[in-house]
Amino acid sequence: MAVEQGESRPGEGTRPGPAAIVAMMSGACAIGLVFVVLPPILHQLADHLGGGADAAFGVQMMAAMPGIGLVLGGLVASWTIDRLGARALLSHALIAYMILGSAGLYIDNLAGLCITRLLLGLATAGIATASNTLIAHFYGGAARGRMISAATVVGSMLCVVAMLASGEIAEIAGWRAPFAIYIVAPLVLWLAAIFGIPRISIRGEGSSSDEKGSTGIVIARLWPYYLLITSLYVVLMMTSTQVSFLLAENGIIRPVIQARVLGTASFFLILGALLYGWVQGRYGASAAFRLGLFFLGIGIIGFGLAHDAVTASIAAASKGLASGLLNSGFIHMIMNRSEPHLRGRALGIMTSAMFLGDFLNPIVVHPIKEMLSLHAAFHVLGALVLAGLLWSLLRKVRPAEPAVAG
Repeated sequence: MAVEQGESRPGEGTRPGPAAIVAMMSGACAIGLVFVVLPPILHQLADHLGGGADAAFGVQMMAAMPGIGLVLGGLVASWTIDRLGARALLSHALIAYMILGSAGLYIDNLAGLCITRLLLGLATAGIATASNTLIAHFYGGAARGRMISAATVVGSMLCVVAMLASGEIAEIAGWRAPFAIYIVAPLVLWLAAIFGIPRISIRGEGSSSDEKGSTGIVIARLWPYYLLITSLYVVLMMTSTQVSFLLAENGIIRPVIQARVLGTASFFLILGALLYGWVQGRYGASAAFRLGLFFLGIGIIGFGLAHDAVTASIAAASKGLASGLLNSGFIHMIMNRSEPHLRGRALGIMTSAMFLGDFLNPIVVHPIKEMLSLHAAFHVLGALVLAGLLWSLLRKVRPAEPAVAG
């Protein structure tokens, strides 16, 4: 579906300043922090809550709570941005993010942590929807793709630092202390949004649009892409919800070592995001998509085969490349297939589709783990990804190239 830019919007010709550009990185940074701060301490937290299989599953579900919040929050944010505008939604959501993200500093029970993590997901969806809408507003064509890639790179760099810091801090001060990371980085983004984003009306829908039931219209037009995103996110979130326990099964229980393994994935996500811009520009979206599937399948199977930190880090590198390729492609795909007056809603629903997969991850993995093993669950999901890649190659099914939109 080609989308043409046919309307003038406030600030369309405005060149965003450095602070505004930093603020537009908020979505990638906020989503990344949600999923990288806790994995190095999940095993430690499960022990604090009593240990055993029940505590481990409870902590895994707590780690997945932001996914539920993001699913619901994507729908809420797609409606809220039309009323508040991108600037107000971004600033309010960042304040909520700091309060809710740091809850582990003062909450000591699983139920309380689950509730605050759920609400953190809602706030994160608002941040992602607002920042992506700002990118779509200020950038078009090739510049838009470069900005998406840049935001992914910056978010991934922050994730590497946060992941390693979380493990080091937990080694020194225990499982609570890493929750302070949720205050430091978002505070910088909030200040950038307050002082950098111009006070103009930037909303998901143009005021001239009378289109009714726009959420239903967006879903009807883009549901195959949303279904694809959800399915792949079940697999992409294995590092956030399962790898900590896989490493513990292999005798790797020190948070600092787990953080280094998981940090490898975040580092290579940066390279994957950079690779996306080059591959998509030179060989097309289908090539970037298939390359992402290849690295994802190899990385997930590699985790299942790994029994030490070195081989797990190699698997993490492959999975990180896949994340960079696929995440950048998903955003670009949805952004360029939605009309300007529906773009805010389309991006909000995309966030919901992504993290529906995150919520489904422990539900999908748990029965496989119970019937076989956690290692086997990695083998099964990785094999399914590679089977999908093979089917795509044999059938020569090409994902549609992103249409250049204004």
